[in-house]
Amino acid sequence: MAAALQLGKVPPALLAIAAEFGVGLPWAAGLLSSFALVAAVAGLAAGLAAARIGVRRALFGGAAVLGAAGLAASAAPTLPLLYAARAAEGFAYLALTVAAPTLVAARAAERDRNLALSLWSTFMPAGITLGMLAAPLLDLIGWRAVWAGSSALVWAALLAALLLLPRQAGQAGRAEGALGAAVAALFRARLPLLVALCFGAYALVYFGIAGFLPAFLAEAHGVSAGVAGLVAALAAIANLCGNLGAARLMRIGIRPARIVLAVGVAMALLAAASYALPLPWWAALAVAVLASGIGGSVPASLFALVPRAAPAPGLTGPAMGLVIQCNNLGQLVGPLAIASAAEIAWPLAALPLLAAGVVLLLAALPLQRIG
Repeated sequence: MAAALQLGKVPPALLAIAAEFGVGLPWAAGLLSSFALVAAVAGLAAGLAAARIGVRRALFGGAAVLGAAGLAASAAPTLPLLYAARAAEGFAYLALTVAAPTLVAARAAERDRNLALSLWSTFMPAGITLGMLAAPLLDLIGWRAVWAGSSALVWAALLAALLLLPRQAGQAGRAEGALGAAVAALFRARLPLLVALCFGAYALVYFGIAGFLPAFLAEAHGVSAGVAGLVAALAAIANLCGNLGAARLMRIGIRPARIVLAVGVAMALLAAASYALPLPWWAALAVAVLASGIGGSVPASLFALVPRAAPAPGLTGPAMGLVIQCNNLGQLVGPLAIASAAEIAWPLAALPLLAAGVVLLLAALPLQRIG
């Protein structure tokens, strides 16, 4: 959650950063994409590496780098240095988001694994919510002070993990064959790649809501930045509730692949409608909150599918890395595409969201045979 806060701190500050550095919205929105750049390139490699050095070490190392890079970002005097600090944050975020769910999947009992991974999946909307709720502080102390405070929470989380996580948890595993063979096995199985593509499409839609709703409400409807950040936090809270709701759906026998297919497509359509339709601000907000709320069941379901889609138990970590990689590809491509469309006209922001819905539909159909 502390790591995801480093994502959530950006959307409320987009307009302030653009004004301070004298750049357009796409350049400021690139701070969301640069965070995901390293992970979009190296997610699979990180999963393979974490399986060999131990996910506990990967977790702690990632948290330390994330805290340091966050402080550097809060003090960056120029936009290029700010981008560099965000790239370092992206590297650390990758280590955390590959190591943690692999550890959860390995240590949870079989009967509790879906619930455990659903709880894990709340990390992103929880972090986004914290970032949105900090929006009123921007007017009081500025975005730099808010970002420095968010880095302090990373250090606090690292200290808690050092004290509480058992030493035997996530020890380095015995290498099972060459790296190339592991990668080949994942791609031959096809299912891990399809799960990853679904996650990438979901990420694009989710960040179309979480990343741009404050700016949309402020620019298109004249809502103040502080109020826009607070009401947009409702979308993140709704997404968190959807994460928890997925665990209940799976417990009563609904297959996670069906949840991904039905809910993912509905989320994309609703998110596109919130930008494209000529709605008053409160109605656009309600549609976006509904999209985010029902969509929260998608990542929880996808995380539950990863251990089942992996061709061997020892490849769960690399499969998780592949999923995280595509997740960050969605975060990388989505903000740039949506911001570029929104600079022309906000209704055009619906087009990338609809395209993501089509990708999710096509990738989720073959997953229906899992389970």
